[in-house]
Amino acid sequence: MDGVSRAALRARARGIGVGVFAAPPAAMGAALDRLEAAEVLHFDLMDGVFVPQFTAGPAFVAACRGRGFLDVHLMVADPLAQIAACAEAGADLISVHAEAPNAAQALARIRSESARLGRPILAGLAVMPGTALAALSGLLALRPDVILVLALDPRDGAPADVPAAAARLAKLRALCADFAPVLAIDGGITAETIAEACLTGADLVVSGSAIFKAADPAAMLARLAAVQQAALQQAGGAPNG
Repeated sequence: MDGVSRAALRARARGIGVGVFAAPPAAMGAALDRLEAAEVLHFDLMDGVFVPQFTAGPAFVAACRGRGFLDVHLMVADPLAQIAACAEAGADLISVHAEAPNAAQALARIRSESARLGRPILAGLAVMPGTALAALSGLLALRPDVILVLALDPRDGAPADVPAAAARLAKLRALCADFAPVLAIDGGITAETIAEACLTGADLVVSGSAIFKAADPAAMLARLAAVQQAALQQAGGAPNG
């Protein structure tokens, strides 16, 4: 895939990712329409097996084509079975879990789908809080475009621990310095916690409930974006390119 177009897509995988499925289910389209500033839409596709929750599939991704950068997070036991449909739906980024038994094959499949469709699709690796970073060496050797650090594990019901996730993100930045992936964080991100996430250099921060449960979701999105920019400047400048 053309290096210039992939670099341009990586540059768009930044800022605040809006957790789409936190929007009111009966008025999802209208809720997104009111978020005109949203540039990254984040879809947690859950199968009720890998995690106990169940959400919608690739058709919802396809319905949002043209709204911005489409970030698909596959929280499923068999990501290989979902990747082609997500790619066809228009996903710009597909992240698979390190804990899935076929994670390495799934990363390769994302890249093969990108080549088949003739457009860049970023390959992402998502990591649960309890997974030791030392266990990721084989997957990191595949040089994923994006690494998504979760601040909570939906399987155990424990609350989000943003400081711990931010610390893991900082360690991953050092571990991956030779290929500089986009680093993302998801889970428990609010106006009160986002600064800590960004001070360690998170390029992409995902927030859903904090946005859609706010009295004014658009104002909350703007507030989160402003805090993120201030934190990144305090942390030492622009994120990785």
